[in-house]
Amino acid sequence: MCTVSFVPVGNKVIITSNRDEKLVRPAAIPPQQFQTHNGTLFYPVDAKAGGTWFIVNDKGDAGVLLNGAYKKHLPKEQYLYSRGSILPALFDSEVPYETLKDFDFEGIENCTLVLYINKHLYECVWDGMEAVITMLNTTQCYIWSSVTLYNTEMITARKQWFKEFIASNLSPNQEEMIHFHTNTGKGNTVFGLKMNRDNAMLTVSITSVSISEASSVLQYMDCLQDKHVTNIIENNLIVK
Repeated sequence: MCTVSFVPVGNKVIITSNRDEKLVRPAAIPPQQFQTHNGTLFYPVDAKAGGTWFIVNDKGDAGVLLNGAYKKHLPKEQYLYSRGSILPALFDSEVPYETLKDFDFEGIENCTLVLYINKHLYECVWDGMEAVITMLNTTQCYIWSSVTLYNTEMITARKQWFKEFIASNLSPNQEEMIHFHTNTGKGNTVFGLKMNRDNAMLTVSITSVSISEASSVLQYMDCLQDKHVTNIIENNLIVK
């Protein structure tokens, strides 16, 4: 939810996300399988709001949500809908990207979506006023950090760590990406990738998916309960 990376490696792409949350928030439920009329979805469930920040389907598509847009905002006292409801709504569609283009974000708090759909990569930023969708280059590596937790200097430092990691690991596998998200900036409790600010706000889980033509490997690490769950998803190559 708060740190996301996208790395293309050969015929695969690897998307990894660190979820930073308040310790008092109930622990999330590990990835579950949900059957819809358009296929099968896999995603962890937020135990408080019931939504998710990371989703994968059986067509080789995936989506991740980060809190915030371009700059830190002042939250309203109440919103009509949870941000966690966005990804299930999009991926319950037969054509998630078309649904995204017409999606009504009104009443939802500022957020950023990273979406890998039909082998295309999109960034969608909702700043409370306008949703801007940008198609990104799937041959490049990217990292995002939530502006609600990390300032410009912190985000710049994290991008540099990522740049140095990719420069020395030109073809990282999924385990190496998880290691990057777990250990980079270790000891820096404020903005290391696995952060812990006075045991009040901290990285509670790391989720990663490695997507190939035939299947997707979804790994979920609960950092607080030291649990690791892996789902192997056979991709439906007929429906796109």
